[in-house]
Amino acid sequence: MHTFVRVPVAALMVYKATASLSPAEQMLATIVGGLIALAAHGGKTAARAAVTPSPEPFSNGALSLTEDAVAIGLTWLATRHPYTAAGLVLVGLAFVVVILRFVLRSLKALFRGAEEQIEHGSPAPAA
Repeated sequence: MHTFVRVPVAALMVYKATASLSPAEQMLATIVGGLIALAAHGGKTAARAAVTPSPEPFSNGALSLTEDAVAIGLTWLATRHPYTAAGLVLVGLAFVVVILRFVLRSLKALFRGAEEQIEHGSPAPAA
C-alpha cells in the first residue's frame, strides 16, 4: 500500500516545491522526485524483507531506529545544507542500483538451472 501512497505524494511535494521553475523544469523535477521516491522505497522494502525473517528481535529494532534516524537526519540536512543532502541521496541511489543489479544477477543464476529443466522437460533432481 505504501508504494501507491509514497511515490505520488513525493512527486506532488516536488511539484509544489518547484513552483517557481518553468513548467518543463517543474515537470522534469516532479518525475525525478517520483523516481527517487520509488528507488528509496524499493531499497527500504528490500532491506525490510531481508531483516524481518530474522528470529532475533534486535535486528528489526535496529533497522527501524536506523530508518528513523536517517529520515530525520536527512530532512534536517536538506533544510540546512541542500547540496550535501542531494549528494548523499545520489550516493544512496547509486548504492541501491548496485545492490539491485547484484540481486537480479543472483536470482538469474539461481533460476538458470530451473529454466533449462522446464525448457527440456527433464525431471527435477532429487534433493
